Amino acid sequence: MTSYVPERGDIAIDESLIGWKGRLGWKQYIPSKRKRFGIKLFALCETSGYMYNFIIYTGADTIYEAQHSQEPVISRIVLSLVDSLLDKGYRLFLDNYYTSVDLVHKLVKRTTDCVGTIRANRKGIPKDLQVKLSKGQSVARYNRKIMIQKWHDKKDVLMITTLHDKTMEKVLTKKGEIEKPTCVLEYNKKMGGVDLADNYLHYYGTARSRVKKYYMKMFWHFLSVTTLNSFHYVYKRNGGRLKRINFLLELGEQIVRKYSSQITFGTRRSRTPMPSRFIERYFPSVIPPTTKQKSTKRCAICAEKKIRKESRYWCQKCHTGLCPAPCFEISHTK
Repeated sequence: MTSYVPERGDIAIDESLIGWKGRLGWKQYIPSKRKRFGIKLFALCETSGYMYNFIIYTGADTIYEAQHSQEPVISRIVLSLVDSLLDKGYRLFLDNYYTSVDLVHKLVKRTTDCVGTIRANRKGIPKDLQVKLSKGQSVARYNRKIMIQKWHDKKDVLMITTLHDKTMEKVLTKKGEIEKPTCVLEYNKKMGGVDLADNYLHYYGTARSRVKKYYMKMFWHFLSVTTLNSFHYVYKRNGGRLKRINFLLELGEQIVRKYSSQITFGTRRSRTPMPSRFIERYFPSVIPPTTKQKSTKRCAICAEKKIRKESRYWCQKCHTGLCPAPCFEISHTK
């Protein structure tokens, strides 16, 4: 949040899902998402897909900004997410889960415009908007800067906006030319930021498919979000030319090079060799003598192939038995 602030313009709030099917008290089911079961996030994104802020939904224990604790739950979500962007002239796009007339009034007072769909049973909707419309008809009502417009397409669509009037625009579709409200066209264009971020995260994800702890799944997901944000919206916008996969490989290599000397594995030695073996100088050496006539260790690479082979050589830094050729080279390059 401190390295990059969304450009003065359009932001959107929607739900995101970290796939998880294990036991968890606040696991959610969202049928519209790709993975359906998982940990729900309320995410604030640029329309370009940059994830600026999020709230992890944990039921009654969900943490919101303290200054909005007296607000209704839905308003609390929105105001907590956009708190640092209020009074700066942003345009916020919401779906009907979040929008209410009261919330829009509060956003207008904080110099933040709002466009979104709204449910017909929300408090403050004018009663004369409950009229039946034929296909293509629309009706609108105003309250100072706020407009609520009802338009009938295949079904009734109710919009609330502080940016538009009841203007209709002609749009070419498969069935010919039809008229749609300007606010609907703008909403369809700018609302997909969170879905776009989820689509990007589907590729080159860092999380393994089988993770036994939910908090590790969350850690790897947020690592993916961090690398995505840094690639698309910091690296590329500053002239970077690498593809995303090459950027991730370069980033991983730099992290290993910088922090490998600080990595510790506790008192018990790990079976996994140090990651620095790919970038530092490692050499095979003879295993020091013990009470045996010949000191040997089982070759780690041969063991992976289910071949039991003893070797008199090892990597002293990795404390791993290895055949001098080709297993030593495989262990330190692949």
